[in-house]
Amino acid sequence: MNGTENTHEQNYSDIRRETLEPIPLVRVFFLAFISKYPDTAGYDLIKLTKNFTKGRVELSSGTVYTELRRLEEAGYVISGEAKGSRKRKSYKITEEGKEELGNLVKQIEIRIETILKPLIDFI
Repeated sequence: MNGTENTHEQNYSDIRRETLEPIPLVRVFFLAFISKYPDTAGYDLIKLTKNFTKGRVELSSGTVYTELRRLEEAGYVISGEAKGSRKRKSYKITEEGKEELGNLVKQIEIRIETILKPLIDFI
């Protein structure tokens, strides 16, 4: 074991254990898109995700509406009637949702800097 490995161990001592739990990326995508594009509908989120990932990620409607329900139950988004449509719901981010998005982004940044970059360097 050399000094570099010991340095990484020291850097990791500041990371809380829960930061190694999976980050809900669908939640991050949806909160980011709804924050940037208020009054976004579920179908819009499917298209936005597909376009953002250049077609690499295609979400099913079941995934989308299940996550939107969870976001609404958690108080991160609120729904309303979409303009021009009585059946379509649109979503807006709440202050709690903005805070959650900020926390998730921070977790991603921490993992990139303290885990992923060192791992790539190691490999």
